[in-house]
Amino acid sequence: MKNNEDYVAQLENKIQNLEEQNKELNNIIFKAPIPIFVVDKNHTITHFDQALEKLSGLSAKDMIGTKDQWKAFYSTKRPVMADLIIERSSDAEIVEQYGSKYNRSSKEKEKFATTDFFQDIDEEGKWLFFTASTYADSLGNIAGAVETLQDVTEKKIAERKTKELYHIYQKILEFVPYPIVVYDDKGLVSYVNPSFPTTFG
Repeated sequence: MKNNEDYVAQLENKIQNLEEQNKELNNIIFKAPIPIFVVDKNHTITHFDQALEKLSGLSAKDMIGTKDQWKAFYSTKRPVMADLIIERSSDAEIVEQYGSKYNRSSKEKEKFATTDFFQDIDEEGKWLFFTASTYADSLGNIAGAVETLQDVTEKKIAERKTKELYHIYQKILEFVPYPIVVYDDKGLVSYVNPSFPTTFG
């Protein structure tokens, strides 16, 4: 009888320890500095972190337990990348949702990464770099998927402005009547204006 009581006590202690560890891990995920959400194999949200609350304007309390992950990014219902990879969607199905910009990490069906513009986030929309990957249960079957996001709007705006300036400078240099040659940081010629070959042949 004593042995049974000891065994039950040990089992209860292990369960309590696991519950404490789960709470700690859940808190770590919630406090992560980058937006993260997790869905199970039934497409139900199990985790929705603080950073994603800030990005989307939605609360974890309202999102966890639902299948409304699309609401964080779109104004109308549609699958997000985590949904597609759980279902092992074909390339054609993914292209239908995201266009040809997507890239499977290492050509694996369970991983994905790309940058896309989300017009329904904020008034002006946002550029997000996002990754998605499935995770497995103890038997190796797909148990769900985790998706992470990073706001790269400022970088995209800076890149666009840089390209616009480059084209402006290039147009100006084309009309300068003197030969101009530009070298890169390795000493190689990166640009010559039309006057250069005209002058030097």
